[in-house]
Amino acid sequence: MAVRSDVEFFSGAVGAPALAWNGAHPWLAGARIWSTTNAGTDTWLALLHTLGLEAEPLLMSSMCASFEGDQWTQVGLPAADLWSCHGIAVESLHVWRPLLAHLVAQLDRGNAVLVDVDLFQLPDMIGSGYQREHAPTVIAVTGYDRHAHELHYIHGAHGGTIAGRDLDALLAAGIGTAHLPPTTRLVKLERLMARSRTELGEIGIALARLHGTRLPADNPVVAFGEALRAHGSWLSGGDASHYQRWAYATLHQCGAAFELAGDACRWLAGHGQPVQGAVEPLKAVSRGARSLHQRLVRVPQSGRMPDVSQTVNEMASAWTDAMAILRPAYGT
Repeated sequence: MAVRSDVEFFSGAVGAPALAWNGAHPWLAGARIWSTTNAGTDTWLALLHTLGLEAEPLLMSSMCASFEGDQWTQVGLPAADLWSCHGIAVESLHVWRPLLAHLVAQLDRGNAVLVDVDLFQLPDMIGSGYQREHAPTVIAVTGYDRHAHELHYIHGAHGGTIAGRDLDALLAAGIGTAHLPPTTRLVKLERLMARSRTELGEIGIALARLHGTRLPADNPVVAFGEALRAHGSWLSGGDASHYQRWAYATLHQCGAAFELAGDACRWLAGHGQPVQGAVEPLKAVSRGARSLHQRLVRVPQSGRMPDVSQTVNEMASAWTDAMAILRPAYGT
């Protein structure tokens, strides 16, 4: 098969033992306001958990989440922060031959590979998008067994295995096909660092000060509340799928970002920073987004936008309270 031709010489399995799945990150398996954030961040959280590394010092950029007009910031773990905290280097991987050949080469070097894929092919999405819906997502490829033609991967809260026709379809985006190669990123683990608690604290505080210079100048919740009127008119003309796409880009990303920001501040407080008082207001913004998600889900069906001004005002006030603590500590 074309997708395997470049690895016929290879026998056995590849993949660093440290990348073997050992269960979901507690944030993705426990009681949270938002059980997921977004595909990229969830996969990174799971990968860090697999490697036994702390995620909290990498969450500082979540404090800067803002409303972008048609969506909220989709928070992630910046590559520079991954390097600073844990010695993980993230680089683009250019796909110039069948994708599987690149995966085998990098797995054999002890690395992982992030690949943007179609969840239509992912078995861990059974009951959701598997064989039902085409949508982009990201997985971390962690191992491959040539004899079984079986790929091991991490996808958010799931440690999955894909084989057979599903795997062939997933790999078919290599050179020589009618499809564009997928976006792939190399996760280099050769310089992985086991830092002490003190070292991580110092780095996390420095990252908080760095990202604190990007705290929004104006209250983004107020801007979102003003945009909700126009969004409501748009939502009332759609269906449930229409609503879910909107809610994921707005309420879900808002809520998940500020829940992570609260986690970041709790961690910083544990390292002597005067930001414990920001935790509850940030969580309040997150809970408010969850409340809006539950209330607005009926808009496409009813055709009416309810009055949510009280919830929005409470969220905006909570954001202001959080910034009153974070700006003196980290802002400009």
